[in-house]
Amino acid sequence: MRKVLVTLFLSLLVISSFAAYLGEDATGKKGGTLTVGTLSGPRTLNDTVSKETSSSDVISMFMGYGGTLVEMDENGKFFPAIAEKWDGPRLTKDGGMEIIWYLRKGVKWSDGKPFTADDLVFTLNDIYTNPDVPSSFKDILESTNGYLPKATKINDYTVRVYYAEPFRLAFRYVGGMYIFPKHIAESWVKNKKFAEFWTVDSINKKEIVGLGPFIPVEYVPDQYVRFTANPNYWKKDKNGTQLPYLKEYIYKIISSQDAMKLAFEKGEIDIYAPRGTEFSYFKENEKKFNITVLSYGPAYGTQFITFNWNNKDEAKRDWFRNVHFRKAVAYAMDKKKIIDTLYNGLAIEQWSPVSMASPYYNEKVVAKYPYDLNKSKAELKLGGFTWDKNGRLLDSKGRPVKFIIETNAGNKVREGVGNILTAALKQLGMDITFVPGDFNTMINRMLNVGDWDAIIIGLTGSDEPQGGNNVWSIDGSLHFWNLSPEVADWVDPKTYVVPEFEKQIDKIFKENVRILDDNVVKDYWAQCQKITSENIPLIYTVNSLRLYAWTNSLKNVRIGLLQGTLWNADWLYKE
Repeated sequence: MRKVLVTLFLSLLVISSFAAYLGEDATGKKGGTLTVGTLSGPRTLNDTVSKETSSSDVISMFMGYGGTLVEMDENGKFFPAIAEKWDGPRLTKDGGMEIIWYLRKGVKWSDGKPFTADDLVFTLNDIYTNPDVPSSFKDILESTNGYLPKATKINDYTVRVYYAEPFRLAFRYVGGMYIFPKHIAESWVKNKKFAEFWTVDSINKKEIVGLGPFIPVEYVPDQYVRFTANPNYWKKDKNGTQLPYLKEYIYKIISSQDAMKLAFEKGEIDIYAPRGTEFSYFKENEKKFNITVLSYGPAYGTQFITFNWNNKDEAKRDWFRNVHFRKAVAYAMDKKKIIDTLYNGLAIEQWSPVSMASPYYNEKVVAKYPYDLNKSKAELKLGGFTWDKNGRLLDSKGRPVKFIIETNAGNKVREGVGNILTAALKQLGMDITFVPGDFNTMINRMLNVGDWDAIIIGLTGSDEPQGGNNVWSIDGSLHFWNLSPEVADWVDPKTYVVPEFEKQIDKIFKENVRILDDNVVKDYWAQCQKITSENIPLIYTVNSLRLYAWTNSLKNVRIGLLQGTLWNADWLYKE
């Protein structure tokens, strides 16, 4: 294996650069406000703390979209951004790997301070690889043997990033890393208070500084987040006009998907992701509403139900850790009904943590659990469960099976999944209470408190499965069903258990990053999909097709692989 690795890494000895950057060929006009709907406001503006899309969507506007070393276009091709060019990745004589980044000169932070190599070195060395600054991003930066990258300043506009061993995704992850302003963030790191840096209160205090196209300047909880164009954004279009074109960008907080649909019809928001049940309606009324409606292939994200293996209730821990119990729930998930009633057929069954849209998805290896309550009952019997004379499900110790399922209120699809699944589980004799609630509150209880039983939720995805390292690694910060006591202080070390299959998955995530032969990498991910689907710590629902709708007054819309209608937010404009 080692010989193969060395041979393959030799192909990385290249010098890469592009003459263009994303948006250089754009044309448009300045001014206008883009309004987008969201179900929840942000919980934080600190990328190291953020674990939910309600926060990360806001953060991306002032830290992404041209604020990273490289960008990805709508087809998955990398382009230079803050880095004009780069050498590598390439092997070093000591068996490591390096990338030399050549930074774009003249770039300024939104407060007018110059961006230099010091900011990049500070971000990587003092934030993302700092043991005193917990971060999900740190999870995916680790190489096979736990090495983290080290940045060294060569001069004000040149930085060397070094790994002590080859790391397949070094370019992708370091290149896409959000960069923090050293002149503002350094004191918070030194005082070991970085977790308190950039709270939501920082918006109204005008404390947010970024390299991205839009800076948040006003936050009214439960109403909106307002951004203004970054006056120092570095990009210009082909006519020399400074991007972004838009004057303002607004995230309008709307309580439910039904209300968001109505807001789109009224023209109160400019972009909408229609549910499957709404797609035909909007498609048939494109002229009436003056909108464009399109569908694409499967999304990269996943939705699932998961259980708290470290529940404070011993009985619930026993149930949720029982693979036969989880398989019983999987067989009770009526995916065809979910697709037909909640998506109007515009979705496909999901069985794996790897999206069907990914080149690493392997249909042949995944275990499937088609809806069958008789098989559910058979699995429950194998797990030691029985039924009393009243049809109540009892575990091997005679304890009735009773727990709460939660999801975020306002998400009608997840609420629908919850209702369908709850009805099926009740047929199996389980006493289930289904409770939709506030999203951010639920996330806090899920990750920081541990006071939860089962949650229907989703994860953003990617074409590259390794991005889920913070979810699937044993010590991952988003390994929510079985968080390590070293990650979550609410987990009792005395009752914490790591099953063998989790150790196998952990090993796959650690080892695959040293492989460059894509066929070998695919074998790793095939093994991962087989193990996860056979043990199902996450019980998947369905994968929606990517559905988009936007007002025709919005121009330069091009659908991206990962960010949809907003992948090129810096060169969208309104007429």
